Amino acid sequence: MTTTLDDAPENTKFQKRGIFSLVIAHIANDSYFGFLPPILPLLVVEMDLSLSMAGLLASMFAFSGAIGQPLFGYFADRVRKGWLIALGPIGGAFVTLLVYMQNYSSMLLLIFLAGGGSACFHPVASVIAAQISGKRKGLGVSVYVAGGRLGVGIGAAISTFLVTTWGLDAIPIGGLLGLVIGIPFFFIAPKIEKTSLPLTVNFQETLSSLSDLVRPLLIMWLVNLCRTTVTMLVSTYMPLYVVSAGGSVGAGGRSITLFLFAAAIGGIYGGHLSDRLGRRLVMIGGLLFGIPVLGVTFMVSEPLQTIFLMLAGAILYSPMGASVTYAQEVAPEHKALVSAMMLGVVWFLGSLIAISVGALGDVWSILTVMPVAIVATGSIGVVLSFGLPKENRA
Repeated sequence: MTTTLDDAPENTKFQKRGIFSLVIAHIANDSYFGFLPPILPLLVVEMDLSLSMAGLLASMFAFSGAIGQPLFGYFADRVRKGWLIALGPIGGAFVTLLVYMQNYSSMLLLIFLAGGGSACFHPVASVIAAQISGKRKGLGVSVYVAGGRLGVGIGAAISTFLVTTWGLDAIPIGGLLGLVIGIPFFFIAPKIEKTSLPLTVNFQETLSSLSDLVRPLLIMWLVNLCRTTVTMLVSTYMPLYVVSAGGSVGAGGRSITLFLFAAAIGGIYGGHLSDRLGRRLVMIGGLLFGIPVLGVTFMVSEPLQTIFLMLAGAILYSPMGASVTYAQEVAPEHKALVSAMMLGVVWFLGSLIAISVGALGDVWSILTVMPVAIVATGSIGVVLSFGLPKENRA
């Protein structure tokens, strides 16, 4: 037998307060991913770190926060405890204790534990977001996901304010955000409905139950990987592309800010559209229309470049929440596990691909490599998207 977080009839009402609480928790959780970069330069000086050591700290945070998600997703599908959400913001707050570490090894261990909290948070929160959204699951999950994007920006702003105002010693103050928001979730986390299915399910039985779903889930995962890789290439290298093309540093910074702002709006509206038109159609459209629009961005000058970049961001991010909901609906007995695969694992692999593209850019120029990589990756995603499983819209 397999298990699921909930097989009881789901509430058909869109629970606004519950979604709002998840958004706040997601903001707090992901804020610590934005918290680290502004303090790395000071840690390099304070702890006498090399640039590669500083980079490893950031990579370790991303690694434990992403790769750990399938493990916690598998675990969450069995324990079905909503309070696991609390471990995300609380664990993330460990980042603020880096200033107390006496050696590099302890810093790596601390950052690994901080990422582990996030790995626990995302699969559980994704399932609850769908569960409490009634018939508007696409919208609910998309709003929840948008909270994470907002959190990264807020975390970076808080971290920058603390270090520029009071110095590195003030960083632990930022840990209060995770504690204040995380601890109440031990008591107020949205309830995960119980199931009559047994909890004693081993790994082999899980693989067996997923065997018939390998092909549709793999296609969904690959399409999402292509889309995520494209958006990560833009968010990572667009400022550099603008500067390399003769623009100012300020123009480069504004380009990515506007791209991500439009992306957040597009993600929420895409979730709404997926509830009306279907997840499959939104996933196909996100790449089918988003890639050509993004391609035009590299062919025009300002102000059209910014307009097309924002439009591309909205379109490309429109399937973000819908893709997670889609996977949950295809594999309803493994919602947390498939959510982890669609979010954390995809994000981490997309980051690695982005690094590879950067290395190629060092050889052939980012002005050439970035557009080619985006069009090639996006085109593969478009072709694969037409193999997405059909939905039962009854």
